[in-house]
Amino acid sequence: MNLTPEAARQTLYPIREVARLTGVNPITLRAWERRYGLLVPHRTDGGHRLYSLQDIERVRSVTQWIARGVPVSKVAGILDRGDVDTPEMVLDDEAFSRYDFWLQRLDQALLQGDPLLLERLYTQLMTEVPLVTALVSIVRPLQRRQSVSSASAALLDSFLRARLAQRAGHLEPGQDTVLLINLQGREAELGLLMVAVLLREVGVNLLVLGEAPDLGTLLPLVENSAAAALVLFSEQSLERRLLTQSLPRLNQGVACPVAMAGSCCALQEGEFAELGVSRLGEAGQALMDRARQMLTGRFDA
Repeated sequence: MNLTPEAARQTLYPIREVARLTGVNPITLRAWERRYGLLVPHRTDGGHRLYSLQDIERVRSVTQWIARGVPVSKVAGILDRGDVDTPEMVLDDEAFSRYDFWLQRLDQALLQGDPLLLERLYTQLMTEVPLVTALVSIVRPLQRRQSVSSASAALLDSFLRARLAQRAGHLEPGQDTVLLINLQGREAELGLLMVAVLLREVGVNLLVLGEAPDLGTLLPLVENSAAAALVLFSEQSLERRLLTQSLPRLNQGVACPVAMAGSCCALQEGEFAELGVSRLGEAGQALMDRARQMLTGRFDA
């Protein structure tokens, strides 16, 4: 097998295994490679494709951006830009196996429709795995690979909403308050709650609004709550009216920092930069680091 020295040191997977792990069929994987250059697999002497763990993570990232409405032709540009969030970590064989093990166990609990088993596994996961890793590398992939109309998806959705809301809603006396607003509605609520949980870990109390209120009522709320920051969340691009009217007025009308969170940060980074609105990014360690910097006045990107 004619592989580079670097490739020879990695565990490599055939296309059928990549399809099983990611849910993307081999025909689509080949098309992403040929038409868009999204993947560059290794090749055996016989021409068969072999994929690394990093390739598999890239496939998962591609599917996530497509699910948010980004054309596949533009995904490579988003993933390859140097200033867009990179994966939380480079997975080695042991980490990959561990995450896949958790995904399989949780999947089985969902297929069995066993809420007690699901509760036990989730509690164990949150005890044994660091929070960011559990949410980004296990919970989020588990949620995104469920069939939207399946009973398993409904069970997981209900379970996660309750557990994440409980964790995000815990209040501590003496901590600053961050106002977190969902600009997208119920369809993005799980993503919002993951961001809320990570912001809570920064050491702030959260006031979470599941729907965006009228701007006229929002400004007094920010002032009266003495919010240390206002974070607006969306997994999709903001409507032109919000981007050109509401957001500039909001940014100028409140004394605290205004920041965006979610996939919108990558989709409209240029527009937010022009407005001087901070971008926290998607749920992950980078979001927590940027939130800390914002709250201490050291972050304005």
